[in-house]
Amino acid sequence: MDTGVRRGGGGRRDGAPLGRAGSARLPGGASGRRPLGGRPVSLDQVLGHDRIKRILGKALVEGRFPPALLLAGPEGVGKRTLALAAAEALVCERGGGEACGACSTCTRIARAREALPALRKAADERPDEPERRNFLLHPDLVLIEPRRTATRLDIRIEQVRELVRQLEGRPFEARARAFVISDAHAMTEQAQNALLKGLEEPPATSHVVLVTAAPQGLLPTIRSRCQVLRPGPLPGAVVETYLRDRAGLGVDEARLRASLAGGSLGAALAFESEAYRTLREELLTLLEGREESGALGRMASAERLGESEDLALALTALRSLLRDLVALRAGAAEGSVLNADVAGRLAVLARGRLGERALELAETVGETRLVLRESAHKLLAVLEVMKQPTARRGPAISRPRVRGGAPYGPNTPAGGRPV
Repeated sequence: MDTGVRRGGGGRRDGAPLGRAGSARLPGGASGRRPLGGRPVSLDQVLGHDRIKRILGKALVEGRFPPALLLAGPEGVGKRTLALAAAEALVCERGGGEACGACSTCTRIARAREALPALRKAADERPDEPERRNFLLHPDLVLIEPRRTATRLDIRIEQVRELVRQLEGRPFEARARAFVISDAHAMTEQAQNALLKGLEEPPATSHVVLVTAAPQGLLPTIRSRCQVLRPGPLPGAVVETYLRDRAGLGVDEARLRASLAGGSLGAALAFESEAYRTLREELLTLLEGREESGALGRMASAERLGESEDLALALTALRSLLRDLVALRAGAAEGSVLNADVAGRLAVLARGRLGERALELAETVGETRLVLRESAHKLLAVLEVMKQPTARRGPAISRPRVRGGAPYGPNTPAGGRPV
C-alpha cells in the first residue's frame, strides 16, 4: 500500500517530536506496494528474480505447475507480480511459459486490472460482504485481497469459502484455473482451516498461489501443502536502474531511494525524499549538538526520537548518517557517500568522538529497526532495546512473536517443500 507525505508545518518546533513536518514510509513502515495497472503481465517483464522466473517458466511449459505454491519474501520485491504473471500464463489461450498479452483472455485480464481501483472502492463501501474482495480478473483467474484498516489486514472466512467452492470446479474457458491470495498471512485462523480442505485434493486444473511477507503467520499444515519459492530483496543496482530509466528519477534521487529501500522496489517508489530530508536535517542537527547537550539533552533527544510519527523512517535516516560517518572516517570521498549533499557537515562529525563509535551505533540502530519491524507496537520495540546491555555482546535482541507471524527474513524459514 503506497503511503505518502502528510504535508504541513514548516519544520521542527523546539520540543516537538521528530517528523511532525511530514512523514513517509520506508522499509519497515509500509509495503510500498505498486498498484496493479492495466498492462499484461509476463514473467519476462518481472524485475529481477531470474532463477525463480526460470523455475516457474519451466513448470508452465512442462505442465507441472504445482497445485499450491507459496511465494514468501520481503515486502515490495515483486512477489505478487510474479504470482499474477504465472497465473496469467496458466490461463492464456496460447499456452507456454508466458502470457502472450494479445489473446482475448489476456486482453480481458488487462481490462479487469484497470478496473481494480473502482472494485476495491466498492468493496470498501460494503465491509459486511468480505467476498467482494475476491476480484474476478477472468472467469478462471481470481485475485483475493485482504481488507485493509489502519491497524490490520484481514482475509475473512467467507472469502476463503467462496475460493474453495470455485477451486473444486472445472475451468470455464481456459485450460486451468488460478487463484492468487495476496497477503495470505492475513487469513484468520478459521479462514486458513477452510483453505486446508481445498488444498487436500484439489482438481488437477486448479492452482492456488499464496503471496506473503510473513510465512510464519500461516498454519504449518498449509505451508506443508505448498511448494515454496522465496523471492529475496532486489539488488540495489537493479532498483536504481529502474528508478532512473523507467521511473524518470534523477541520478542522485534514484541512488538515495535505492540505497534506503533495502531491495524493495515498492518502498523505493513510495518513498518521499522531501520528508526524509526534513527528518534527516533534524537528526543531523541533534548529532551536531550531541557533545554540547550533555546527558539530559541526549535523553531529551532520544525521547523525541521515540515520539516520532514514523519511527522506522527516523531510524533509517539515522542509520544512513552513521554509515556515512563510518565511510568518511575510513577515507571515502565526500561525493561517494549516501548523503553527499551534507557530506561536509558529516566529515566534521566523522573526525570527532561520534566518528569513533559510528559503526557500533549504526549496528545498534539497525537492530532497533529490526525489532520495530517485528513488533506490533512501538513501545514493545523500545522496551526490547532497553533490555540490551551497554557493552555490545553480539546480536542478542530477542524478537517477539506477534499475532499474524513475524515478517519474512533470513531467520524465519517459511517451511514447506522447496520447489
